[in-house]
Amino acid sequence: MKRSYWLALVAQALIWTTTIHSPAALAGATDDAVYQMAQQCYAIRSPGTGKYLQNRNGVFQFATTDVNQAEKFFMKPARLGDFLMTDRNGRYLSSVVPLVETPASNPGLAAEWDISAAQVSSSHFRFRFKNRLTQAPVQYEWIKSTKHSWWRFTWYTHEPRLEQHFDVVRRGDCRSYPEIASGVRGDRNRLKGNVTDPVRGFVDAHAHITSYEFMGGKVIHGAPFHKYGVPYALSDAKESHGPNGQLDIIGKLEVKGDPTFTYDTRGWPHFPYWPSKDAKTHTGYYWSWIERAWLSGQRVLVTQLVENQVLCLAQSTLNPIGWLPHNSCDTMASIRLQAERIRQLQDYIDAQYGGPGKGFFRIVTSPQQARQVIAQGKLAVIMGVEASETLNCGVRDFCSISKIEQGLTELYNLGIRSIFPTHKSDNQFGGSILADGFVNIGQALATGHYFETERCDDRTRGMNMTSGFPVIGEVPVVQDLLAQIGASPSYDDHGDHCNRHGITPFGIYLVNRMIDLNMIIDLDHLGSDTTNQVMQIVEARNYSGIVSSHSFMHSAKDGSTHVNKQKMLDMGGFVATYVQDADGGGYARDLAAVKKTPYLKAVGIGTDTSGLSAQPGRRGSAASSPLPYPFTTEFGLTFDRQVSGTRTFDLNNEGLAHYGLLADLVQDTRLRQGGEVYDAIMNSAEGYLQMWERAEANNSSGHINPF
Repeated sequence: MKRSYWLALVAQALIWTTTIHSPAALAGATDDAVYQMAQQCYAIRSPGTGKYLQNRNGVFQFATTDVNQAEKFFMKPARLGDFLMTDRNGRYLSSVVPLVETPASNPGLAAEWDISAAQVSSSHFRFRFKNRLTQAPVQYEWIKSTKHSWWRFTWYTHEPRLEQHFDVVRRGDCRSYPEIASGVRGDRNRLKGNVTDPVRGFVDAHAHITSYEFMGGKVIHGAPFHKYGVPYALSDAKESHGPNGQLDIIGKLEVKGDPTFTYDTRGWPHFPYWPSKDAKTHTGYYWSWIERAWLSGQRVLVTQLVENQVLCLAQSTLNPIGWLPHNSCDTMASIRLQAERIRQLQDYIDAQYGGPGKGFFRIVTSPQQARQVIAQGKLAVIMGVEASETLNCGVRDFCSISKIEQGLTELYNLGIRSIFPTHKSDNQFGGSILADGFVNIGQALATGHYFETERCDDRTRGMNMTSGFPVIGEVPVVQDLLAQIGASPSYDDHGDHCNRHGITPFGIYLVNRMIDLNMIIDLDHLGSDTTNQVMQIVEARNYSGIVSSHSFMHSAKDGSTHVNKQKMLDMGGFVATYVQDADGGGYARDLAAVKKTPYLKAVGIGTDTSGLSAQPGRRGSAASSPLPYPFTTEFGLTFDRQVSGTRTFDLNNEGLAHYGLLADLVQDTRLRQGGEVYDAIMNSAEGYLQMWERAEANNSSGHINPF
């Protein structure tokens, strides 16, 4: 027969075997049909023959009409609309050669399937599975034989059929894809509320979900998600840190002060060393750990996109073997990447939950949006920036008013609503709070000099600054960094040092413009003089959008609340206490300051998880008076010990080993401290939103110069 005749038959067969309604009219329904396949178990059936896809000698074919003999596929979303499909043996439906489907032991582009749907009736859909490597769909060619009779004559016609859309039949006995469960039982609808009611629940005002991408992406191992799931998100840390953690220089110095320290790097499913309260260079976030925190009553999460450009560049000295390839050390480029990762995380969680907007993790850019999300029973996520070279205005950078305007506009358009003017080193906005040791090396690399100090004023407790580097200076790679700087630092031994550098003209402009944009100014990490001058600006403009998100403001001489912190609260600002165990007194101290104001008695939590900061360990009294498991929160949800792979986490033994145990820590605080301290924590999401609303309502004009 002529080729055109066969093409016509194939075209007609496609029309006969699949009735497709208007794509424009049914796009939403067909997309939802695909998204809702997430976490389900299916057999795949030919609509024309009733045959199911089956593994026949290592090749998947439509070969049986018995559904019990059909292959069963677990549908694990890799992203919205794309799936990994694993068989009863946990192997991946894969295609390396177009139109040939085989099982594979490991995922890859050949195991990713872009699924689309066609609606054939009001409640019935058929599905097309296109391979992302070959760009070819699963298809089934068969011959339809039809018997014809006329008078005494009988004959048969044979028509070729080609199917690319298939029925799926729900099954209930698949082998599930590896995953970490939250360990929470109960009705999640209990988290929903009325958008006009005050929010009950807590805020983490200082998290670092995307810090795995900062400093070149070579410092913190692990990630909160991966398209191939937990085995790849929380993989063996030797990929980043080398065998036995030999390349984890920063981690070994920060945790042990010992560059020869080694550890078992294995991740999923064993986790012998990490995550842990001390494993600063391993992520504390996985999406289902965040889910556990949300289910415990977390209503707002402020994730700080973080970068230190100078220390990022220093990685080529600290870790020359594992340095390449690496992310850009440019601060703004890093912030863009991390903002993209947060949105990808939101999409990934949506995919696991069955479609756009269905996940619990919702990025918000206004307090009104936050209240709507929270009323839906979900977690409102705010993006902030904590960077040393903010807006690429480090001391060694070119900075200008136009660059500040351009950078602020870009950050605002990215959805960022909170910024630290300074972080770990001085920049062209002002002097930062002092820190000793390795941070002082970073200061010298960033500015050309170590921290330059003066004796603090009579209301401010200063820092003890060490001359030289008696411990870390002996580490060979650190010696290389010191050689780039020159002489070691030298300080008077009075132990009352403050940064002698205050706010700059660019810093004055930045703070005023942030107020114009109703952005939140984080006062943590500002030097003493810089804080004084920022407070003069915000007081003159009657601005409430100021926070201390993790207890990094100066204290008074006697260790009590500094006058600037009290002023911040008096003006309607917000305080979050650096996370501590359930016997800690920090929340009560901050609450005492809040109680002197007319505002809501609210104190948040600032975990700083994965911010190169240690987390609280087991409570000292945990052996004699442990947190009981399972426990039930005030929202009526029941929490078992959290299990990740083969490791079981218990707050009584491990402290805040990963972010999911924030749920356990809050419950422990409820039982240990209760009363007004626990209520202040559970008022903190509302307190944060009220602060943000006051900031957005500010319409003051005219820039203030404190000089």
